[in-house]
Amino acid sequence: MAGSFYGCEPIVEDGPEPAALQAEQFQANIAPVMVNGKRSNRVICETSSKVSVQWTDGIKTYTGNRAVMTLFLTGQQVITAVALNQDGSTFTKDFTVNVEEKSFAVEPQYEYLCGTGEKTWTWQGEKCFGNGGAGETGPAWWVLNPSDVTTQCRDKKLDADGLGATMTFTLRGLKMKKTSSDQKVRAGAFTMDLASNSANGWSYGIGSIRVSGTNILCGHDFNDPGLKAWSEYNIVSLTPDKMVLAAQEFDKDGWWYYVFVPSN
Repeated sequence: MAGSFYGCEPIVEDGPEPAALQAEQFQANIAPVMVNGKRSNRVICETSSKVSVQWTDGIKTYTGNRAVMTLFLTGQQVITAVALNQDGSTFTKDFTVNVEEKSFAVEPQYEYLCGTGEKTWTWQGEKCFGNGGAGETGPAWWVLNPSDVTTQCRDKKLDADGLGATMTFTLRGLKMKKTSSDQKVRAGAFTMDLASNSANGWSYGIGSIRVSGTNILCGHDFNDPGLKAWSEYNIVSLTPDKMVLAAQEFDKDGWWYYVFVPSN
């Protein structure tokens, strides 16, 4: 960032400080770093209050009475302070900061997956699901279209995760919702690990994604007698326009591939 001018424009909360603070009495400075006259996505969070604090933007969490956060999106963003008093009581308080420019790099995959806050995905129009060998970029042996997935889900008595089913990923809180074609909804959460591409013991792709409380569309091993479900998938590739996930069969004989595109 050579040649950039840095400064801070703090948001200050003042108030008395009793032995056990309440949210409205919590003192904090939330200061976006200024880069070339614009509020950047790097924010300094500080408090002198005698509490233990975690700061979160709903994506990543930072611990300490001073934290330097790098936010993922522009516009009005919410930072939540989760504070622990000396007597063991806790409280939370939200602060809003306006990010004008992403001057500091963040992993773009989060925005690819969740858009500017929330994004819905569905099956690719053809060749969207099936199995193959290791290292494929999509299904290669048994290749299905969305209408075929509909039939398979019906015959196997699974959720109606074929044609018309969707998945919605929400950035703040890392929430996920699967909506089957019959409008049955399963809500849960996800985490994405871009430092490790090892899911279920198989290393491949650009990272891994783990789901809980729900699953991706048709996230079952069709070659397993009990149609076991996975909870972790390799991210083979991810762009704003296409996502390919994969999971190794439980008996390690093959791999299943999922190809999704944004839902219009």
